[in-house]
Amino acid sequence: MMARVEHHRDYDIWVDKDTGVMFLCIDHQNGVGVTVMPNADGTPKIWQGDIKEYEPDFSE
Repeated sequence: MMARVEHHRDYDIWVDKDTGVMFLCIDHQNGVGVTVMPNADGTPKIWQGDIKEYEPDFSE
């Protein structure tokens, strides 16, 4: 399961809820691209925040 933690006009940042790995999703008129966000050493960037605040609220 993924959670969107940032939303911008042309891109979003998503996080895998199990691993914390961050993904960049670029939405362009010609298509969509998704890639893992790397640290400087090439390892996957891990989300450090509280992912629960980004979970959808279905109580409404």
